[in-house]
Amino acid sequence: MAKSTPKVQLNQLYLNGDTAPVCSIGSPEWFDWLETAAAFRYQTNQTIALFPGYSRPMQPISLRKEKRRRGHLWYAYRRSHGVLYKRYVGKTATLTGVKLDEIATLLNEIW
Repeated sequence: MAKSTPKVQLNQLYLNGDTAPVCSIGSPEWFDWLETAAAFRYQTNQTIALFPGYSRPMQPISLRKEKRRRGHLWYAYRRSHGVLYKRYVGKTATLTGVKLDEIATLLNEIW
């Protein structure tokens, strides 16, 4: 059986297709889990306005922990029209709900 990627929806962490959330973003359990995690998908509940009178839900982004000289850092990815976009997110301590929403908005504004 294939291992599924953990997901964050409505500020709750879900592991391997579980129906019950493990923890919420910003809790001590969240930061403990991030120390051992390598990647997860983030789905914000915000919408993005495309033009007056029309908006759509934002697409999910992928976050991956990558080893760099300064230690392990998180990067966000989103594919749009066949192009993979990458943005720096920060260290584990900076992964809050506000920061994740900010990065999701930035990557969803790319057409």
